[in-house]
Amino acid sequence: METKKRFKLYKHGKTWCMAALTTVAVMAGLSYATVSANADDTNGTTVQLGQTTSNSATTDSSQATSATTSSSTADSSSENRTQGSSSSTSNNIDSSSSSTTTSTDTVSATGWRNENGTWKYYENGSTKINQEDYVYLPSITGTSTNAYNWYLMGSDGSALSGVQQWAGTYYYFDPVTYLRVDNNYVKSQWGDWYLFGNDGKILTKVQQWAGTYYYFDPVTYLRVDNNYVQSQWGDWYMFGSDGRIVTGLKAWYGSYYYFDPVTYLKVTNKTFTADGLTMTADSEGRITINADLNSNSINKYILDNNLSPAQIVFDYVIPTDLTGSYSGTSDGKPNMVIVHETANPSSNIWSEINYMKNNYDSAFVHAFVNGDNIVVISSTDREAWGAAYPANGRAIQFEQVEVHSAYDFAKELLNAAYFTATEMKLYGMTPSLASSDGSGTLWSHADVSNYLGGTDHTDPISYWSSAARNYFGTTYTMSDFYQLVLEQFSKL
Repeated sequence: METKKRFKLYKHGKTWCMAALTTVAVMAGLSYATVSANADDTNGTTVQLGQTTSNSATTDSSQATSATTSSSTADSSSENRTQGSSSSTSNNIDSSSSSTTTSTDTVSATGWRNENGTWKYYENGSTKINQEDYVYLPSITGTSTNAYNWYLMGSDGSALSGVQQWAGTYYYFDPVTYLRVDNNYVKSQWGDWYLFGNDGKILTKVQQWAGTYYYFDPVTYLRVDNNYVQSQWGDWYMFGSDGRIVTGLKAWYGSYYYFDPVTYLKVTNKTFTADGLTMTADSEGRITINADLNSNSINKYILDNNLSPAQIVFDYVIPTDLTGSYSGTSDGKPNMVIVHETANPSSNIWSEINYMKNNYDSAFVHAFVNGDNIVVISSTDREAWGAAYPANGRAIQFEQVEVHSAYDFAKELLNAAYFTATEMKLYGMTPSLASSDGSGTLWSHADVSNYLGGTDHTDPISYWSSAARNYFGTTYTMSDFYQLVLEQFSKL
């Protein structure tokens, strides 16, 4: 051991005084490290690369140099540095005049620091980035298995996330990892969705995604729905209400067009067969569906006698607020039409309407048809209660009233076909027969019982069969009625 006498300045009022200090130092194996600290280095938490933060001092000898020796006065700390002595213990200095702490929160810290939910990168105690830049940095703690990654940094030194403008375009950065997102359709910080490509850049015009094609507006970058637009290579394509590219028949501004399922292009100047229909496209692509009315003698009778349908009359005897939009479709609009029959040989259309007016709380349809009339009694924008659910949630429904002559039966079928075609045209449906998988737009009540359930009725099959046999000596089926609907549909 060695005993040394040293002198230390201290201030008494306005006068500097000297005091003698006796220090006992252990000479063997001593080392000493001095680390300076500033008072403003107490905000935030610095995360050193390769280590974790802790509220307690580390006991690892490799961290010993992070211990900070501070003094209550600038002069005393200065004295310790200029003397360059080994660590000492004073018996005379007040405990409040100096302290020793261990912390990673220092002005010399380098690494990421999370400040109120924002990550900033520090180098030697200052933010490394002071202007917006795309830089290669050590990975943010706990967000990536890679040691280094690229980050877009803001002018305040913080890592940016969400949709950001950079280098003349837009990119998307994940709000958790802050890494650039490539080849994905993502939701922005303000709620809109955008598609980003393999190089991370935002995409516009026709783009392939999730097994189909979409179109993104070159100005807003948003997906375009239900529109006919020109691609970046000059061809025109139709996109539906869900944004997907359209194939097959599509209603557009009062006409129907057909889009090739291979090329996606509109068909023009061509007669062809598709989806069980024979169609002719004119020079503008407008489609005429070619129905076959000669295959059934009743349809041929309608054609040969040039019969015309009745005018549709609207008489809403059912309260318009009784039901809402169609609960079984994604857009609240109908996607099928159901043909009913009253099964009452002695009633007429007016007695049937009056009965439904007084008993709509149990069941009702949208319209009634006979040989001379088409009367709509309930808004087809809203559900009817005629075929149980799930059909009620999807279908426009009308009743045929039984008639008693060949002429009236033929006219009734024509009126029914005209009303069906008109409603299909109105709501963008294309005529197609009901199918066991629930598809198709033209249904009988019997089809609903067989394919959708919720009911066990079989109309109008029996009525059509007996009337066709009695008045024309033939048969009449939904396939025959379908041809009549197609013929009327093509005229609209």
